[in-house]
Amino acid sequence: MKSKHDVIVIRPGLVYLFFSFMTIGVGVTFFWGLGKALPSDNPETDKMARWILLLVFLTVGLVSGLCVLLTKIKIDNEKIEITRFPLKRKEYFWFDITTAKIINEALAYPCVIYTAEKRIAKVPRAYIGYEKLLNELSKRKIIEEDDLYLEARGILAFDKLKLRDLFRR
Repeated sequence: MKSKHDVIVIRPGLVYLFFSFMTIGVGVTFFWGLGKALPSDNPETDKMARWILLLVFLTVGLVSGLCVLLTKIKIDNEKIEITRFPLKRKEYFWFDITTAKIINEALAYPCVIYTAEKRIAKVPRAYIGYEKLLNELSKRKIIEEDDLYLEARGILAFDKLKLRDLFRR
């Protein structure tokens, strides 16, 4: 019988959700600001341009928000289940996973997981559960523990210290 603690859920962090809602805020600001700033001979054209611009920003913001909210990786004792927007779900058993490694990409130190030579997941450091993922992959001896892995672990420790210092003040 599985307990609740046997399942690790990895999700995009709140930073990703913030930026998707920021896009919606920028669209509303443009809509409101352009209404005050567009002096034109044809007010109907101005109004249509504002509405189209608002629609574009709302669409981009809502789709990216849905991607953030509906993306998750579940890890249990038997398999890894990856759910992406629009609800594509794939399952990989642990014996299918051949390797995982940390790549050097803009200080995000994403962990890339492979089956044979096919990449199945890329998890940046900003994802909630990133450290648990590294622990699980290390425990199963799947991840390459090279210099980048040690750097990612060091950055995680540094992040924890910075958070502790913030809450102490």
